[in-house]
Amino acid sequence: MTRSCDVDAVDEDDLIVELSTLVDETAPPAPDTVDVAGSGSFRAAERRVRAFFQESFASAVTVTVGGRPVGVVTRRMLWAAEGTAAEPGTGERLEPLGDSTRYRLLVFACRPCGLTAHRMHHDTRDLPRCAHGRMELRR
Repeated sequence: MTRSCDVDAVDEDDLIVELSTLVDETAPPAPDTVDVAGSGSFRAAERRVRAFFQESFASAVTVTVGGRPVGVVTRRMLWAAEGTAAEPGTGERLEPLGDSTRYRLLVFACRPCGLTAHRMHHDTRDLPRCAHGRMELRR
C-alpha cells in the first residue's frame, strides 16, 4: 500500500545527511534529544524539531534518527535555514534550467559505507555528512 505523502520519502541514511545541514558544529552537547525516526522526509523531520523548540525553552537539541546521532541543532541554525533547505527550488538547492557550462554537479562520498551526496556548491563549513562523519569530495 503506497501513501500519497510518501512521494518525498527518504531512507534514514539520506535523512541523516539532509538533517546535517541544520547541525550547529560550534554548539556544545545538548541535554535534550529529539528522535525523528519514521518522519519519512526532511520536511517532516524538520517540523518535529521545530515543534520541540515551540514547546521548550531550550536553545539546542540533539537530533537522532532511530537512535543514530545527527548532531546538535540550535534555534539559531534552525531559523537561519528557514526557506532554504526545507523547500525545493529555493536557496542553494536551486537547479539550473537546461545544461550550463558554468555549473558542475559535485559528488561527495563516504569511504566506509559508499553513501553519496550531490551539491552544487562547495562550502568547507557545511560539507555533507553521514553516520561516519563528513564526506569527501569526489569530483
